Amino acid sequence: MGGLLNSLEIASSSLLAARAGIETAGVNISNVNNPSYARQRILVEPRSGSGVVVLGTKSLRDSILDEQLIRESSNKSYLENFQRTLQIGQSMLGQQIDRQSATPEADSAARNLGGQMAIASGFSEFYNALQAVSVSPTSVADRQVLLLKANQLTDKFNSVETRFTSLKSDLNADLNNRIKQANELIGFTASAAMDNSLASISGGGLAKDTLQMRLEELGGYSTIKTQFNDQNQITVSIDGVEVIKDNLAVGKLEGAVDADGGVQVSVRNSDSDTTAKLTGQGSIQGLVKARDTVLQDLRQDINLMATNLIEGMNSVHKLGVSLDGSTGADFFTGTDASNIAVNKDLVADVRKLQLSANTDTGDNTVAANLLKWLEAPQEALGKMTVAQHYNQAVATYGQELANINNRLADQEVISHLLTQQRAGVSGVSLDEEMSSMIQYQRSYQASAKLISTVNELFQTILSM
Repeated sequence: MGGLLNSLEIASSSLLAARAGIETAGVNISNVNNPSYARQRILVEPRSGSGVVVLGTKSLRDSILDEQLIRESSNKSYLENFQRTLQIGQSMLGQQIDRQSATPEADSAARNLGGQMAIASGFSEFYNALQAVSVSPTSVADRQVLLLKANQLTDKFNSVETRFTSLKSDLNADLNNRIKQANELIGFTASAAMDNSLASISGGGLAKDTLQMRLEELGGYSTIKTQFNDQNQITVSIDGVEVIKDNLAVGKLEGAVDADGGVQVSVRNSDSDTTAKLTGQGSIQGLVKARDTVLQDLRQDINLMATNLIEGMNSVHKLGVSLDGSTGADFFTGTDASNIAVNKDLVADVRKLQLSANTDTGDNTVAANLLKWLEAPQEALGKMTVAQHYNQAVATYGQELANINNRLADQEVISHLLTQQRAGVSGVSLDEEMSSMIQYQRSYQASAKLISTVNELFQTILSM
């Protein structure tokens, strides 16, 4: 009788193991299109003389690939947000800068805005109008065209500066929103880590998948470092400051406005009050870097161009004599791109343009000198003309955009390859799962048959 009872116990344990295998295969199949899911296998341990026992399930993961993907998610998010910011800046210039690498969206935006905002075209038209009036300095029509083109040029300066100011404000708002999202994600990650520690006794399974997904999402905001202790509790740090300690959220990101009006991001540990400025990669740093380096350099170059245009043109124009004999008037007012404008007195009366060196109204000396100044290299502009300075600034910006585009293209290849490699380890194969399901089904049938046979033997014994 003892032998039959033992056989019944073996068959029962085998039946339970087969059922667990079928259920696990079903879970795998249902998650075949879930990229964050890692396929599972049941953990079975043999028991001497009493069959097997199901310990739980195990997710098939490669820890090295998982760590690499967390790191690469930071790199990719950094480049994506850096690129997006520069493309917006390109559109605000009203020029397509990187013709080979810019996206169709940026190209379309640049073409649509080109007639309204492109400083290069405005400067060219202003120069041509000044040439025309230097030939006929007494022509009222040519004077009116010159002032019209000058007004259009100053409007382009004002518009570009206004849009860059608005972009900075928008980036600040975006950064504050991302800081909030990252802090929420720190809490979600800590909760997922707690669940993973509890579930690790039975192999992890979905809890491990959720934790990995949260870590990759958090890595998209900033570069993170992770470490597990002997109890499978995780510690996550950003720039050396712990934000999660042994599965508990202990830190957060903070934003503060600097002297230039830009939001700067730091990380703080609430327990030790340790802080550090955010560095590394991630979407937050991508926005900050693009704003404070390439965009800021371009903005400064445009303002420097406007300032020198104001000072240079005024210094020459003041020496001239107008048609009504007046002198000493500025051509432009303002100090930089934000407020450059044509002198309102000139706009109100075109005769007040001071284009002659003396009372001879036909003299064009000052008009010619204005042209010469525009054509002359300026010390303040790195010994370049105003036009050359602007072209170099735009070319440098275009090179930065092209560089980011190329780096992002390379990054996407790396991220794709790593994702494919992980899919080879953790991805669900329908063929493999169907084969496993058939195997477990056969095992279930065999176990059920064994139980049926033992039951018949019991009935035979009892009837004797």
